[in-house]
Amino acid sequence: MGLSNALVDRSAFERGRVPIELSGWLPAVALPTYAALNGDIETDIVVIGAGLAGGATFLHMVEAGARAVLLEARQPANGASGRNAGHYLPYLDDLETFKKWGGGKGERLFDFAVANRNIAYAISAKYELDADCRQLGMINAAQRPIASLAKKARFWRQHGYSVDEVGGKELAALVGTDHYDYGLVWREGGRLNPYLFTNGMVSAAQALGGSVYGDSPAVSCSREGSHWRIRTPTGSVMARKVVVCTAGYENTPFLPELDRGSYPLVATALATKPLPSELVKQLMPSGAVIEQHPGLYHMLVDGRDRLISSTIPAVGKAHDAALYFSAFRAWLNKIFPVSRDFKIELDAYWSGIMYNSSAVYHQDYPSVHHLGDGLYAFLNLGSWGNFMGPLLGKSLGESLAADRPDDFVMPFVAPKRKMWPGQFAFAVRRVGVPALRLADRLNLS
Repeated sequence: MGLSNALVDRSAFERGRVPIELSGWLPAVALPTYAALNGDIETDIVVIGAGLAGGATFLHMVEAGARAVLLEARQPANGASGRNAGHYLPYLDDLETFKKWGGGKGERLFDFAVANRNIAYAISAKYELDADCRQLGMINAAQRPIASLAKKARFWRQHGYSVDEVGGKELAALVGTDHYDYGLVWREGGRLNPYLFTNGMVSAAQALGGSVYGDSPAVSCSREGSHWRIRTPTGSVMARKVVVCTAGYENTPFLPELDRGSYPLVATALATKPLPSELVKQLMPSGAVIEQHPGLYHMLVDGRDRLISSTIPAVGKAHDAALYFSAFRAWLNKIFPVSRDFKIELDAYWSGIMYNSSAVYHQDYPSVHHLGDGLYAFLNLGSWGNFMGPLLGKSLGESLAADRPDDFVMPFVAPKRKMWPGQFAFAVRRVGVPALRLADRLNLS
């Protein structure tokens, strides 16, 4: 990678602001960069922020025939989209929130999500993205049958999903260990490289005629007649519609109402060096992503034969790569005894921030705000970003390109300042995760 964790200030890990070059998702050979905007241009729609949300929205706008410009403060996937865990699990984990929406929006999102549950695979195949996007399944693995998982499996099977309850030798053959006695196999689940996937969407949109500018932070947004003018340090874009997709990674000083509008949570992730081929054959023979229930540990083997995992770090410990690699290795040795016979080394360790709309775990549907005539903000993808970004980007991009915003499958909400943005992080990092770690040490999970 060319950059050592030791050269990065500890506080940067705690803030999820480490250089993107630390992320294990970056390819060995750097991708081409996008030049900065230089001068004044006009378009139909401008998207600010080239992450999963912005990239997907931009791609679907361009596909629908809109003239669109994408502005990125640095380069695509520099924020949360280049740092996540690489899981793809395309179902909705919370259905109760639908009841609060009204207007049939909950049912519309549900139907849209079911119909487009394979959207990341579809985008990857359509544009031949080199993003390791593979539908190999995801397995929730537990040491005993879990009633809530069984109920979830029954529900989603009724809606056409391929999800099976397995155990015994069948489960062991899939995961490569007999440590677990029960599991759900989500056949629609899988993995992707979020950095390459995001960059792939942006590149595909540019090839279709969209205009992309990197190193072009938006510094102001002002109304001029029926249009908005977005200014950057070296140019400006005039457009009828603006979609802000920056989450918390870049400031939007011209939209102060978005400040303190989310619940941030730091996460860290690691990637090992490529494993010996004889070990790869025995770890997760199915190739599926594994998540231990309850969800303290998870793992995937990527297309480069590396193990990828992530965690929620203890307060003040996000910088400690050795601590978390040691914990991961101990778990790996316990669950997969065959791993003890191989040298497994750390290749990359990084941190990032998830921005959530709710302080309640997995009620964090993204926030889409309508801030004025033609001005929108698509934020807070939370822990579902690899599915929700492409999914909602498709709906929002197509509805705005058609000038039919009411067709968007979620309700637009007003920005709401959170009284205590640290509430979610406090509950997870100081209470929830420590309790799960204790339960795991005592074999209570």
